[in-house]
Amino acid sequence: MRILLTAFAFCLAFTSAAMLPAAAQTEEVIIYGPHGEPQYTTWQSAWDRFEFDRHHVILGRVAAFAPYRLQVARRDGVVQMIDLKNGTVILPTGATPAASQHVAVIGYYSHGTFIANRVILRN
Repeated sequence: MRILLTAFAFCLAFTSAAMLPAAAQTEEVIIYGPHGEPQYTTWQSAWDRFEFDRHHVILGRVAAFAPYRLQVARRDGVVQMIDLKNGTVILPTGATPAASQHVAVIGYYSHGTFIANRVILRN
């Protein structure tokens, strides 16, 4: 009886997953940080269409980079200063932001300043 129930559960799980569209099956599960910010690790295809969470993501091109500071030129022409903190992750690992490179900065606003948790560079 136990084997039969296990087999039934496996078939049910496999069949229901197979019925989902391909996009839903491969969608990345997003984990959220303590300030409600998404913990993305790769460039998201929706960002190419400027579809993103405007409370926690800033998209644009690198205008300038210095230790603990990143300036991002947004699509509307505004250049925004972003604070990097100890523990800010720059992805891909080992990369350094270069002028005019596409960038997504994930973080949160604190007292009017955007604090970066992750910087994702697009090649």
